[in-house]
Amino acid sequence: MYTTPMNKPSFTLSADLLLNNNNLEFLSNKKIQLLENITIYGSISKAAKESEITYKTAWSWLDKMNAQSPKPLVQKISGGKDGGGTVVTAYAKELMCVYEDVRALHQKHLYTLEASFSHLEDELQSPLFAFSKLQTSIKEIVIKGDKAIFSLELFNGGEISAQAPRSFVEVHDLTVGSSLSALIESDTVSVSKVLEEEISSRNKLIGTVSEIVITEDVLLTLQLRGDQYLTSRITYKSFKDMGIKVGDKLTAVFKAYSVTVFKS
Repeated sequence: MYTTPMNKPSFTLSADLLLNNNNLEFLSNKKIQLLENITIYGSISKAAKESEITYKTAWSWLDKMNAQSPKPLVQKISGGKDGGGTVVTAYAKELMCVYEDVRALHQKHLYTLEASFSHLEDELQSPLFAFSKLQTSIKEIVIKGDKAIFSLELFNGGEISAQAPRSFVEVHDLTVGSSLSALIESDTVSVSKVLEEEISSRNKLIGTVSEIVITEDVLLTLQLRGDQYLTSRITYKSFKDMGIKVGDKLTAVFKAYSVTVFKS
């Protein structure tokens, strides 16, 4: 059973910005932090501790960065009343400044991209995971790279499109005429009183409302031709706005990727 999360989802994007040199990792957020701490403390051991890495890891990173860089990034300084230490070179500081500028732009773009997911945060989570199971046979299989696109014919009329990995076809030795079951999540099915021919979506089925269950939202059961049924979960507002009642004919619409196919 699907249970509703206690907290509302808040989607965020995160990505570490990596600067590579000859396809090898050169600079990252953690390595910049290490260099910054060396600048502050003048000591690799203290910088490693503040960066929450081991002394051995810090030395390994610094050795590799110095080897990859056209100029040294850190230098050991000996002598003096304090006994010397480690300094970050001017070249390294310039690299760090450019990296920070780029990281700020990178973060700004991530914030912009996060907006693409914002509408999904406000979706009602269904207290019960509901889906429909339709019996179909394969009318056509089109292979595009690693993807298989099916045209599926319902046993009692109607046709829908579905997608699956290419290996799904090979593993189950599928051909035209093979039987497949199609699972369709109710949350992915929208309904309309608009006539079928006026809707451009490929996956559209006409059904008659046979049952209405009202909770936080509304679960509609549509009877298709024959004895097959399709469920759609919609908001209560949409239900009231459309004035849906038992016996109404509705067009159900859903995407091809919303259909999960498995061998009958």
